[in-house]
Amino acid sequence: MLSPKIFLGDNSYMYFLNIFLEYLRNTYKKGVYMKKILLLIITIINLTLLASCFNNEKIEITIGMWPESSSTNSVAMFNTWAANFTADYPEYKVIGEPFDYTKEAFVSKATAKNLPTVYQTWFTEPEEIVSGGHAKDITKIVKDLGWYDKMDPELRNYLTFNDKLYGIPRDGYGLGLIINLGVFEDAGLASDLDGDNIIDIVDPNNPSIKYYPTTMDELLEYSVRIKENTGENGFIVLNADKNGGWQYSNIAWNFGAKLQVEENGVWKSNLNSPQAVEAMQFLKNFYLEEVAPIGTQNYSSWKTLLGQNKIGMAICGNDVINDAVTSGGMAKENLAFVPIPAGPNGIKKTLFGGTPYMFSAYASDKAVEGAVKFLEYMGRSPETSDISKQAMLDGMNTATKQGMLILPSISPWINPDYVEYNNYLNGIYVNVSMPNFNDFYTNIQSSRMPEEPYLTQTMYKFLDEVVLGLQNPAYDIVSGLNSKNQAFENELRKYFGN
Repeated sequence: MLSPKIFLGDNSYMYFLNIFLEYLRNTYKKGVYMKKILLLIITIINLTLLASCFNNEKIEITIGMWPESSSTNSVAMFNTWAANFTADYPEYKVIGEPFDYTKEAFVSKATAKNLPTVYQTWFTEPEEIVSGGHAKDITKIVKDLGWYDKMDPELRNYLTFNDKLYGIPRDGYGLGLIINLGVFEDAGLASDLDGDNIIDIVDPNNPSIKYYPTTMDELLEYSVRIKENTGENGFIVLNADKNGGWQYSNIAWNFGAKLQVEENGVWKSNLNSPQAVEAMQFLKNFYLEEVAPIGTQNYSSWKTLLGQNKIGMAICGNDVINDAVTSGGMAKENLAFVPIPAGPNGIKKTLFGGTPYMFSAYASDKAVEGAVKFLEYMGRSPETSDISKQAMLDGMNTATKQGMLILPSISPWINPDYVEYNNYLNGIYVNVSMPNFNDFYTNIQSSRMPEEPYLTQTMYKFLDEVVLGLQNPAYDIVSGLNSKNQAFENELRKYFGN
């Protein structure tokens, strides 16, 4: 029989239990009559103690950003991060769950209260997630870790409600114009000017000279020239899965539109302003000039068509440029990424969003604290500890192994030591010709604009329906926007309860 003494520690309860067991043993020695009863009691107590020893459950944290099993290099990297984390925090058990955020998937998991402890979403979502009671307040955790003041204030504001912080930004993104340099060369719009076998979108000797559209009028003009000189479409207009409304909103801003306005403290829909109508008419011109693909176009369409040399330009976020390589099959040397063109009055806004990490309201405080700390082991915190630096290196090395295009990220952290190390890594691992990307990164800080504040995805859905109608030459833009403006106004009134 195992002696109960092996279970003893500093716990006084265990100490007195041990005395009781010794008493039972002494009683057992004095009377054979009690032998079986005492033996049974001692055995039960020993087994209970043994069970309690092995029932010391760990705190489970579910990491919703876990890669799919098919991504073997990425899975190995996450396993290493998890091992490093649990070595330092043995009270935790890390569970990987590849959770691809969509509205439908989120609602299903939130209703069942089985959201991952931490997961990624979009910057349009936190307000609804928080108001629905599905997010954990992490203000104290982040402040105790010393991360709060190191976060980009604008990104932090996206995740703050009633002075409480509910998320941590992974990175930021801005919309820009992605260009197929091969199509541009075939159309006579750009060429290799310095003999380095890379087509130049900016003059190497005079960077003020651009070979890409800098205004909305030029965007249409370049598209027409591509069609005339190559037979391929110049530009793609997305119109499905809310992508059309999302991208249209940036174009509308550059035409001077405000899609949501505040009047006497009440937020109202403004989808049918004269500027919004003008921006929608601008998009219709791509169909009237027959320089945009017809049919349903979503966020997968641009990368495929760009890779097949079927279009010259598309709007996308800088965070997914690599998709043109991994999904579209393009060579990274054939890509450029430049700012969204300015509107008729020189307005140049860049829709600025990003990917935040959010934390389940249905997880324990201790689990959420562990999930926040795990970000350091992924290299996704402001820390520049050895473990964090190694994780950042791991990410760069894995991306290099997978042949990914590596560009500077828009960092969510502003503390100088992090910025310095991040810039150091960029100097080593960035693998594109930066002159074809620099204009975007130079302009993003001064032009960035947050997404519209309320029910943004719902707004995009209504606008999608208008953008889709543009393919019909007889489509009445004013009537379409009037109808969707009223529909969105109704949604806002329901949301605000007024």
